[in-house]
Amino acid sequence: MKNAICAELYKLRHDRLLWFVPVLYAAMGLYSGFYEHEVMNTYRGLELFSLTELAGLFLPFAVTTVTGYVTGGDFSRRTIQNALSVGTNRKSYYFSRLLVQGLLTGALFLIVWLPHIVCHLILPRGNTQVRIAFLVPKLLVYMAVLFLQLLAYVSVMNAVCYFVKKPLSAIVAGIILVYLEMILRQAAALNGVGLIREIVRFSPANVIHGFFAYAYYDRVFTGEFLGYGVSAVLLILAGCAAGYGRFEYGGD
Repeated sequence: MKNAICAELYKLRHDRLLWFVPVLYAAMGLYSGFYEHEVMNTYRGLELFSLTELAGLFLPFAVTTVTGYVTGGDFSRRTIQNALSVGTNRKSYYFSRLLVQGLLTGALFLIVWLPHIVCHLILPRGNTQVRIAFLVPKLLVYMAVLFLQLLAYVSVMNAVCYFVKKPLSAIVAGIILVYLEMILRQAAALNGVGLIREIVRFSPANVIHGFFAYAYYDRVFTGEFLGYGVSAVLLILAGCAAGYGRFEYGGD
């Protein structure tokens, strides 16, 4: 597995197109660092949580697109077929590539969050004095649950790539997936059907969309909020099972 991980990291480092992605993420982090919100006039420190409200569209689309491009591109470049032809263990290969995708998502996640946090620590927006030390535990839980939602996208999109096997098709499928989540959210808001409401409640794009409200109403340390972390873990496991099942028994 170590050799497969090193090979994946080497491949990512030498993909010139991917070097534009960290720049885009950093730009989003810097832009959000100067983002104004009316609630920040009352609660100093709340601006540290405001990125997901601004990036609720950016993060889901960015993660699905990058995962679809990287994993789907391995089929078009025959990277996977070549690796299997020399006797590479399927299980080690699949999960090492998935791990690298998770590491890539985590690195990009830090690239967008760190400029955002630094900007707001230097230029706090609010009037009320709230100790930053008090905010740190909440911020860490907040970021951890958000990161799990992004990893859910990685796992699901990785599985999609093993079914469609083309980068463009995988990217389109990811975009459709995010749009479908948003459509379901609108449908739930209009007619309030219980089943739709429950589906929307735990879909990653809509969870991210509503994250800022948990910081605003001080509900980060609640069972409901932590339940979103559990639902993300279940999606990750489901995506891993579907993708690996297809990879192991799909005849690739």
